[in-house]
Amino acid sequence: MRRRTLCGLEVSEIGLGGWVVGSELYRLSDEEARRLVNKALDLGINLFDTADVYGRGRSEELLGRWLRGHDVVISTKVGYDFYHFEKPTRRFDPDYLGWAAAKSAERLGRRPDILMIHNPPADAVRKTAPWLKAQRGTLARCVGAALGPETYVLEEGLAALEAGLDAVMFVFNILEQDPGREFIRRGGGGLLVRVPDATGVLTDRFDLNPTDHRSLRPREWMLKARAVVEREVAPLARELGLTLAQYAVKYVLSFPVASVVVTATAPEELEEYAAASDGRPLPRDHLERLEELWRRHGATLSAAPSSGGR
Repeated sequence: MRRRTLCGLEVSEIGLGGWVVGSELYRLSDEEARRLVNKALDLGINLFDTADVYGRGRSEELLGRWLRGHDVVISTKVGYDFYHFEKPTRRFDPDYLGWAAAKSAERLGRRPDILMIHNPPADAVRKTAPWLKAQRGTLARCVGAALGPETYVLEEGLAALEAGLDAVMFVFNILEQDPGREFIRRGGGGLLVRVPDATGVLTDRFDLNPTDHRSLRPREWMLKARAVVEREVAPLARELGLTLAQYAVKYVLSFPVASVVVTATAPEELEEYAAASDGRPLPRDHLERLEELWRRHGATLSAAPSSGGR
């Protein structure tokens, strides 16, 4: 597994998303989730991304326990108050964020390497950034903002970049190229990409009737997006001898981002994603064709209101 740099940390090009650990949405048993984490370690993955709201703290607790003693980078997110509300409610006041970050550290059994505020609106990024940056070295080594759940988060992302946060997480993939292209154009070494597979549409495991986070995607969007994939993307992947998932991850890794956080529910899925980290970006002509694809289909595909998750 190749490495890149994120706020002075060496991180694997592929990171494992922790929503599958300890969360009822994915319905993985603890044993299945632990096998997935062990497979990630075997593959050389050292970046594990979670959030306090995943499983209402259970994801952090399990990952903290299973990763203890391993040389890994743990990223977590705070900003959804599930302690005082039955339905997690976004809160970004410093008093709450500091308290929630301390609770996360307790569950993890260590200070997180990266602490991000979770799905903040642009005004919350601007208001919170000075306090957040003051927590470097205290609550976490690096601080940032994980943007969503909507995919089009241009204002939020620009606010985070302009504020000088260490890490910015956002959706970017072949079918959702904006506003990620703008963030990449502006530069910065702290770009973390999520949903590289467009919530399963860019894989050979496409399921129109999912029961996990993909069920949050509009069915109409998934049908339109899958038609584009089968007609225009799948032939390009086959041309290079890659699966759709590998092609999707290679697309993202062809840009100067720090890491791609994937959602996998089985070791073989993780192996498939990991194979994309081989130091060979997509050929220039493929990148040009995918940019042209976006020019033709972007307006239609941008109609998706959510990435299908937090």
